[in-house]
Amino acid sequence: MNPASGLLVLAHRQASLMGWALCAGTPALIGGLILSGFLPAGEHRPEGLYLQLGYAFTGLVFLAAAWVLWRRGSALRRFHRIPEPRRAGVLLRETLLYAALLELSSLYGLVYWILVGKHAGRHVAGFVILAPLLFLVLTPRLDQWMRAAEPAPGEAP
Repeated sequence: MNPASGLLVLAHRQASLMGWALCAGTPALIGGLILSGFLPAGEHRPEGLYLQLGYAFTGLVFLAAAWVLWRRGSALRRFHRIPEPRRAGVLLRETLLYAALLELSSLYGLVYWILVGKHAGRHVAGFVILAPLLFLVLTPRLDQWMRAAEPAPGEAP
């Protein structure tokens, strides 16, 4: 393992740990607050404006996931063109950006709980659990970053 790949491994480990802390810690905290009764469930029925808000939150979650998927592909395609000393920083930045954007799902669940939680608990649970699942599925693994760091066949290094 050369020093550059060692830096990528370290950056990936740090980014993954911070991303998991954000995408699993926040839903765990929200779940704990809900299950302990500290956050009372909203009394509104999921009708009218509240129903539309639920649809908007669902759309925002899928839009965020689609954007992360697009950005991930774009970042991996251009990763080999980035100078080696900057690659670890790019990996860290991209992973934390994905984590922050995907974690918004659990915050939407929190807001929805406060508004209509009594009548839409399963929808709230769906929003909250999506953050770690999307992070697990959409964030590039270390081997993907390492392959992306190599020049494509036929390209000059």
